[in-house]
Amino acid sequence: MPQALSQIIGAMGAPEFPAVAARAVAQAMDFELATIVVHRPGTAPALLFDDFDAVGGREGVRNYVAATHRLNPMLAAGPREGAFRAGDFAIRPEPAEDGALIVRAPEEELGFRTVGWPPGLEEVGLLFRGGDGLVELACYRPRGRRPTGRLGELDAVREPMAAAFRRHAELSAAPARPLAHPSLTTREREVAELLLVGCGSEAIALRLGIGRYTVKDHRKRIFRKLGVGSLAELFALHRRAA
Repeated sequence: MPQALSQIIGAMGAPEFPAVAARAVAQAMDFELATIVVHRPGTAPALLFDDFDAVGGREGVRNYVAATHRLNPMLAAGPREGAFRAGDFAIRPEPAEDGALIVRAPEEELGFRTVGWPPGLEEVGLLFRGGDGLVELACYRPRGRRPTGRLGELDAVREPMAAAFRRHAELSAAPARPLAHPSLTTREREVAELLLVGCGSEAIALRLGIGRYTVKDHRKRIFRKLGVGSLAELFALHRRAA
């Protein structure tokens, strides 16, 4: 899981952040598929990521986001943050509850599945407050292949995950404009722009695929060329240029 968090931190502010977060957690938990849905008060849920095309499950994901999320027992009784195993829950939906979109199936973990959802999947996930809503990050794989465990490990990353999603929202909302100083190389401008959106050396190294010490060397050259001695001075220079 530490490696997954490093990948997630490195993707903050980038368009591929939801995909990186979902796949990193799924891989760390030894699962194959993942979804990220954000539940915001007073509005419909928003799907940030899914890879269900690989198993022909896109219709099921759409139906879940549009309607059957209301039957999710992890959400229905008042959402709680933390890790969950869907197999620990079972419900019996009333006939009127999205009846056209559910298939009653006692062999499924919840006792039913959404129309279009691939059958026989095992689910674990994490609920946490990130940005302006409750983030539901769920991982899936075929049931019965091996024991499911490590919920404690998943629950332990709830706060770091929440912080990463909040920071990603901040960085995405206010992207920095590029530095156009003629003395900077293309790579130095990339590093400078990431510094300006709050990325540390490790995150920049992961984003650009270079070593941390290389990032530090670039940072020294940036500071020297721009005539600044600290990040605060770099921010001040950028504000004046803007």
